[in-house]
Amino acid sequence: MNDRRWLLPAAVLLCASCAGTTPAPLSLPPAHPSAVDRDELRRDLEAAFAGIAAREQGAVPAVQVDFEAAASIEIPQHATIDGALQYFGTALQEKIQASLLRSSRYRKMIDQTLEDYRLPKALAYLPVIESAFIPTLTSRAGAHGLWQIMPDTAREYGLRIDWWIDERADPELSTRAAAEFLNDLYRQFGDWPLALAAYNCGPGRVRRAMKSTGATTFWELLEKAAVPRETRGYVPTFYATLRLAADPEAHGFRLDPPAEEAEERIEIEGPLSFHYLAEVAGIEERELRELNPSLHRGLIPPGASAVKVPAAVAPLVAAQAATMKHDDPQLAVAAFTLRRGDTVAKLARRIGTTPETILAMNGLSPNTPLRAGRAIFLPVQARRLGALLRHADDDEVFYTVRKGDTLYSIARRHQLTVTDIRELNDLGDDVLQPGQKLRVSPPRGLTAGSM
Repeated sequence: MNDRRWLLPAAVLLCASCAGTTPAPLSLPPAHPSAVDRDELRRDLEAAFAGIAAREQGAVPAVQVDFEAAASIEIPQHATIDGALQYFGTALQEKIQASLLRSSRYRKMIDQTLEDYRLPKALAYLPVIESAFIPTLTSRAGAHGLWQIMPDTAREYGLRIDWWIDERADPELSTRAAAEFLNDLYRQFGDWPLALAAYNCGPGRVRRAMKSTGATTFWELLEKAAVPRETRGYVPTFYATLRLAADPEAHGFRLDPPAEEAEERIEIEGPLSFHYLAEVAGIEERELRELNPSLHRGLIPPGASAVKVPAAVAPLVAAQAATMKHDDPQLAVAAFTLRRGDTVAKLARRIGTTPETILAMNGLSPNTPLRAGRAIFLPVQARRLGALLRHADDDEVFYTVRKGDTLYSIARRHQLTVTDIRELNDLGDDVLQPGQKLRVSPPRGLTAGSM
């Protein structure tokens, strides 16, 4: 109960009834309080009693704390932890609070994963200082996701990273990978401060620092400045989050209870665009992107993929999961069977993309031999592919964008309107890229095979 004005009159009455001597005159209310004073006292007491009764009946939510997490790892006594906690409550107060509130969406899942791996529940608060519980966050060094996992580590622990998907941004999959990694680090060092330091700067760096200094604890490494500055702040900051979780209200913060999931994973055949899936499901595309941050292109990859959808539309999506890819009119991905003489560079030039894009979306290296008959994917709508390939060198049909071109200048050059150009090429607010091919003449009825 935030309003505690009722405590003053109640406390005065309690003191008066228990005192053995006459208190000083100024510390007591008047001998004969006025009707106004009595009415105010009655209202305050009634408010207090009502608040107590409501709390007993469960109408007032209890303050959320996480003693279990704080108790699962011993929190050392160190000045750097005190300093981090003070910093949380001043310069970082707003950001830390937002991170704690976002954590409620993932805490139930993370707690269960940590339990599966028999890891301390305290580690559920590591993303507070890693990513602020933002699954799409990328660091300057290339770490990504809730747990800020580097690409090589991600692949080592079974996460997929390619043109279509980055599973470091999948909260469930990345949490399992992080749990395995943390488990391995603890086995190596047998000590959580050292394991956490290794999570931040790498186990090899921590081992070398220990060997060169003779240190046996993280706190010795900190005092000797034997690990990177970021790591020297990282470990104390993690322990500060645990002290905060044990008593958030005392430090000016609050926790929300873990949220219940309101979505389901449905196996869907791709490739398929989020735009079309959202249309079929009757939801916003933005909601699909938020539920599936690992599918960063707004595309479901070829083959079967487990895609999260709101529970309310799951039955509708499941009923069409295997066939939607055939009906997506906006899908900017087409299957193509290589012919003799085709090269990645030639195909890229003809459809207005880069060789690197074609290689990446097909998991190919520049040295991969491409033989006739091999099927690959190209970043273009299937209904446009045939026309692009057949008339790639026909300047009357297609125009290659040059540096400095605008839709207006291209339209004027070919006696068209900007609307004509947009409609012929299915353009939205896309930014023109040099080398891109735009149709500047109506199609001649050419079609390409569907997916």
